[in-house]
Formats: sequence, C-alpha cells, structure tokens
Amino acid sequence: MKRADFLAASTASALVARSQDTSLPRSIAGIRIPDSALAKEATEIARNAVSAEIFNHSLRTFLFAELLARAHRTSHDTELVYVASIVHDTGLSARYMSADRCFEVDGADVARSLLERHAINDARAGLVWDAVALHDNGGIARWKEPEVQLVHAGVSADFGNMLEVLKRRDIVAVLNAAPRTHFIPAFLDACTTVAARKPQTTAHSFVADIGYRRVAGFHLSNFVDDTKDDPFAAYIGKGKR
Repeated sequence: MKRADFLAASTASALVARSQDTSLPRSIAGIRIPDSALAKEATEIARNAVSAEIFNHSLRTFLFAELLARAHRTSHDTELVYVASIVHDTGLSARYMSADRCFEVDGADVARSLLERHAINDARAGLVWDAVALHDNGGIARWKEPEVQLVHAGVSADFGNMLEVLKRRDIVAVLNAAPRTHFIPAFLDACTTVAARKPQTTAHSFVADIGYRRVAGFHLSNFVDDTKDDPFAAYIGKGKR
C-alpha cells in the first residue's frame, strides 16, 4: 500500500473505530458530509431502518456520487444527493416495506415524507423522489436531472462500475470509512425477503434475479402470456355496441 493510501486508511479507520459514536465525520475523501437538519434526520432514519452493512452502502453511494461529480465537474445539489443516497434502500427494511409497492417506491415515499416535514415540497422534493425510485434503473436515470443521475451512478460505483474514473486513494478512504464487510450477503438477504413477500413488485428490477435464484417457487407473469387473450373480445362482434 502506498504511504498516501495508508494515511487515508488509518484516518478513516480511526473514525470507524468509535462504534458508540453514530455521528458521521465532517468529510471523507475530501467530500463534505452535509450536516443540515434535513441531512441529519435522513441519516437517523436510515440508521434506524437498515442494517449497518446497508447503511454503509448508502453512505458509499453518496461518497462515490460526489467523487464522480467532482471528476466530471457536474453541477448539482449536494444536500439532495445525500438525502436520496442515504435513504435509497430504506424500502428494504421491515419498518418501511409496503405490502404491494416495489421497494424503490417505498424508499422514495420515505424521502418524500421527510422532505414534507422540512417544508420542502417543490421541485427539489420531486428530484429526491425520482433519485430514490430510479436508483437502480440506469436506462431512465441517465436521462434525468444531475441529482438523479448521480445517485444512480453512486449505487453503480459501489458495485464496481466506473471506478477507473476515481483516484485510488479516494476509493481507499471511502472503503475504510464505510466498509463493505458482509455487505453482499446482507444485501442479498434483504432483497430475498422482498422477492419472497411481494414477488409481483420485482418484475422491473434486479430483485427478480435474486428471487429466481433464492426463493423457492418464485415466478413472474410473462407479457406474452398476459396478452394472449384479447380483453376487448367481448366488445366487438355479435352486434354488441
């Protein structure tokens, strides 16, 4: 490990070691952590809803999003990216999991309720809702506003994409401040619960892949099968008006 990487890792590790202190450091990898009342409540919501492994993923999502924004000189609202990033997986939690909506929308609704409590119910609230709801849908998110694009990019980076754009020492600092230890098993378990409880909500996302691999009897309807019977058959022919 290079000396600069070692220093960054040592400093970040010291921050993590304070396990009884749930506050976040002022900055990680040169990225300032928002500390407004809105950001602090978003942090509290996420900490109380998801596991430490998924919370760390949410924090890494923000940090990678900001590092990518810095690399590409993308102008954006950092506070909104933080709020969307930190709560984007709350829909995976028992506390916020609905019976019949996809987990992305559940998380987006958590964000919207938070923003309403802080009297933010205009276009900024819409950006956060979209950023959470589309965080795993790059095909749409990439055409949206910078904040929506960045949250998706941050999530994607935490699964190994676009890392070549970032500096190694920054990646090391992020991973030491918010370790990925046991993240994949914890994340797969959380998504498995969603696939088992409400499979019909997973058709549009990666959660369906998890369902097919990890949930016995998991099955989704097929569009071809669903459209084989004409719903308008009763309205045509036989003199019906």
